Amino acid sequence: MLSRRHQSNTRLEQICNLEIDAPVAKARLTSIIGTIGLACDSVEVLRKMMMTGMTICRLNLAYRTHDYFKGVVKRIREAQASLDIPLQVGIGIDITGTGIRVGALAKEVGLGQELKMKTGDMMRFSIDEKYKENGNENIMYFEAAEVFSQISTGSNVIIEDGPLAFTIKEKGEDYVDCEVVEPGELGSHMMWTIPNMAMREAELSDKDKADLQFALDNDLDMVFASWICSPEMVEEVRKFLGEKGKTMKILAKIETKTAVKRVDEILEVADGLYIARGNLGINISPEKVFLAQKMIIGKCNKAGKPVICATQMLGSMMMNPRPTRAEVADVANAILDGADCVMLSRETARGKHPLKSMQTMSAVCTQAEAAIFNEELFFDLKQRLGKTGNTHTTAIAAVEAAHKCHAKAIMVVTVTGRSPALVSKYRPNCVIVAITRSQKTANNLQLHRGVFPVLFEDDRDEVWVDDVDARLNYGIMLSRQLGYIRGGDIVILVTGWTSGAGSTNTLRIVTCPTVSLPVPYARIEVDTATDDKVRFE
Repeated sequence: MLSRRHQSNTRLEQICNLEIDAPVAKARLTSIIGTIGLACDSVEVLRKMMMTGMTICRLNLAYRTHDYFKGVVKRIREAQASLDIPLQVGIGIDITGTGIRVGALAKEVGLGQELKMKTGDMMRFSIDEKYKENGNENIMYFEAAEVFSQISTGSNVIIEDGPLAFTIKEKGEDYVDCEVVEPGELGSHMMWTIPNMAMREAELSDKDKADLQFALDNDLDMVFASWICSPEMVEEVRKFLGEKGKTMKILAKIETKTAVKRVDEILEVADGLYIARGNLGINISPEKVFLAQKMIIGKCNKAGKPVICATQMLGSMMMNPRPTRAEVADVANAILDGADCVMLSRETARGKHPLKSMQTMSAVCTQAEAAIFNEELFFDLKQRLGKTGNTHTTAIAAVEAAHKCHAKAIMVVTVTGRSPALVSKYRPNCVIVAITRSQKTANNLQLHRGVFPVLFEDDRDEVWVDDVDARLNYGIMLSRQLGYIRGGDIVILVTGWTSGAGSTNTLRIVTCPTVSLPVPYARIEVDTATDDKVRFE
């Protein structure tokens, strides 16, 4: 971490003590979500992305068929199984929700191609389903039948996050004719948005239900629910997932002014929030997006629920091998605000440099984490706390102990993931190694800042204490091999008095043994000159 950080007594003093050449920790604490598309859907590229920082794979089901994404899920799991390091990788899907998307361009236009639209060009958007898969430079389908009556001439239409924008010039029985006012590109399944237009009702569409069933059938880990405007919309998703999907996390995407105004209600029923800044910047003034971002992240931190900051984070890297300085600062500030996860969208799904984008994001995260004044944040989170249960109290004590003795890791034995999630809430200045026998728990813990999930697959020891010690020893060994801790470092151990959820109540402070270890795992890096070269050290 940054040198002299522990001499700082105030936030201003800590900022003044920042040093650009100070070393950073081996363990990156922020999770990185990579969107999977044609640019990165091979086993080899997925493997490299995992090794360079990707902890969660996002599948946007609006853009391709279920058959395509079924193959992607298979390749993700093949890539994970081929890793030299036993990393856990979550998989989540985006469902379309109440948003409006255009149809697909006809095959003869070209797979993955986009129409280049210039100012003054005309385009007809029709709700007639015969154009659903046969769009061209003159007419495209859009899924707006339910809200078509609300659309009026003179309205502005934004495609995706911009820059492409239209004005509606004429409205017919089943179409609108639009003129380009801001040039850009139009492609298959892109988002079609009239700022601040009322969304359709909360009921899940047939497409949403099919997508959720895909997640259930393929045993995925989380759902990113688009265009959530009320807690009832989250409950609709949870109801459909039912008993089979009870462990699946639901992250509500905040993309409208209504959602921002009702964020407390939505957060109460969702497992976390996802700040979709692109659409949010269309539905509220762009200069207010940073206010919404800070407020939403703060509320999630206070509630102890994960929050994702997404959209346009390294947007220029779709085409360029290096980000803009403003983009780097944007990513860093999201982490300083308190985001658990940051996300790459088109940069990895369709961009020219998916691996470099992932490597850049990882490097920025590590630097930003070293600049956080964790002690102040811990103090703020403890304020106004009422009575807490055993698990919650133990989590707070573990973080306070880590700050006091400068621990390099907190090891947590867990069944459901609740204990490491609570530890993560109080933002220790070290990695949280969560050791579990549940693959689903390990994958879902990737949503929480600072948690490194470890899957322990050895047979269960009949003696509870011996079983716990076996898991802790495995977590310590793996952490040492990865360079997160070294012999002589102080480690906090958090366990329960018996097996089962809710029994966490024990904290131990130990010194990491200095005994020799097996050969360390290779650490992979993407060469800065080319995405194709990989080096080991």
